[in-house]
Amino acid sequence: MPIRRQLLLLLAGAAVGVAPLVGQTRADSAAIVLDAARTLRQDGRLDAARELLQLLRIRYGGTPAVAHADSLLGVLETEAPLTRATGRTGFILFHTIYGGFLGVAIPAAFGADQSEPYGVGLLIGGPAGYFGSRAFARSHITMPGQAGIASFATLWGTWQGVALQQVLNIGEPEVCPAGPDSCYRPGSDTAPWAAAIVGGLAGLGTGLALTSREIPSGTSSLISQAAFWGSWFGLAAGAIIGAEGEGLLAAALVGGDAAVLAAIPAARAWRPSPSRVRLATAAGIAGGLAGLGIDLLANIEDDQAAFAVAAAGSATGLLAGAWMGRGRTDEPQGEEATLALLTVRDGSGVRFRAPVPVPAALPVEERGKRSLRPGLRVLLLDADF
Repeated sequence: MPIRRQLLLLLAGAAVGVAPLVGQTRADSAAIVLDAARTLRQDGRLDAARELLQLLRIRYGGTPAVAHADSLLGVLETEAPLTRATGRTGFILFHTIYGGFLGVAIPAAFGADQSEPYGVGLLIGGPAGYFGSRAFARSHITMPGQAGIASFATLWGTWQGVALQQVLNIGEPEVCPAGPDSCYRPGSDTAPWAAAIVGGLAGLGTGLALTSREIPSGTSSLISQAAFWGSWFGLAAGAIIGAEGEGLLAAALVGGDAAVLAAIPAARAWRPSPSRVRLATAAGIAGGLAGLGIDLLANIEDDQAAFAVAAAGSATGLLAGAWMGRGRTDEPQGEEATLALLTVRDGSGVRFRAPVPVPAALPVEERGKRSLRPGLRVLLLDADF
């Protein structure tokens, strides 16, 4: 065995405080080496962690720790040697915003029409989101992929709750004032908020549970971006076949869910870097904008044709971006907390990335009355000069 690997094994035992090895099984020894590799990775010593994991696979084949070693090696393959980011800052930022959203959503779900409940909600929700996510991140978030998938699950659950409520008319009973031919649904000011809360909390719980797994950053990026593109292509497909209203929403819902389910095995097989996923998304956005430009230049007035051209542009851009990003690996970088499409920082230049939607209370005008409805807000520019 190379002397370097022997030294690494000895260092691994010292790093985790190994007791005398009398009576210790191969599985126990393998688990100790795996813990040491994880410690080295968290300390930024990625090359040493790789060596230790490869040693583990050679010396302790057949033990449960080997499966975890294979997973962690896959993660290390997508990380740059100098990368030290854990994703905690972005995780805390997102869930602080989500805490504020809950502070507004909960009183709205109970039909509060005074400002005091909303003030109390914001006073409690924002700090609770900050301190709660900060405490959780310190003990559970060790890699950007975990932070990304947890935030995505919260967002996706919120969207699922609102969309299902609208499609299935949950909490909106049918009213027939003059017989069956006069039936209509008056809508509800509280049901969308309640659905957003239930869906978001379900997503939050799922996301926090997923942080127990080692998730590569590329996997998290691919799943979240696939959800975005699946929703867009579902919406476009619905428009092309002539769907309207709730039908369009249902098409977007089905498209997004199908894309997420397809992205999970695809990420495991492909193992893309986050940079490659972002490049494909950027090219897809550029293609979609080009399609919209063609719609305007050609003065296409038919909605079905306009959506078809825009969707074709997006698909072409995505394919081109994926092809151009072949072999691309991520550059070393620090904590990234921005959620915007375009980030401008004095002294560090300009950075483009796919924006992260966040839950928000959006003003709407309905039946001559102004009210707030749950929705998603996308930040396009985050500049600091």
